[in-house]
Amino acid sequence: RSGGDEMWIWMDPGEAAESVARTLLARLQLKPFTIGWTPLQAGAIGIVGVPTWLWVQNPDRVTWGPATISAGGVSLTARVESITWGMGNGDDVRCTSKGTPWVKGMGAEPSPTCGYTYREQGRYTVSATAHWLARWSGYGRSGVIPLSLSQERTLEVGELQVILNR
Repeated sequence: RSGGDEMWIWMDPGEAAESVARTLLARLQLKPFTIGWTPLQAGAIGIVGVPTWLWVQNPDRVTWGPATISAGGVSLTARVESITWGMGNGDDVRCTSKGTPWVKGMGAEPSPTCGYTYREQGRYTVSATAHWLARWSGYGRSGVIPLSLSQERTLEVGELQVILNR
């Protein structure tokens, strides 16, 4: 209101609802998860030919979901639908679960849910990109907002050499 005059602005309810949904998504403050993998110990190296297990180290509301929020007549729920693991050598692994954490005693078997086996030694920058989908509804409308969050870690992979003494 300015100088006694009123001004009205009309917005399409669908556009307003999606705008509110995007604001709600930002308010969730989603963040990348911590990469879990074998070998477990910091500074340890992976071995060529031995499966590397991959998993979400800290799955919670803001790193994996579901995260739900409502305001202004709009409700939104966000969750990770899949993860793309960039293995640092041009190969990608796509997983639809959090993966299975490896624990001592599981041996060198492949992960039952998400893993990769390196064929060459080297230093690899591994990226994990969580593909979120935020589903919203309000004012008789609904939609999906995709969001991707990434994290990186470096993995050293070496070869085991066997020396026979006769």
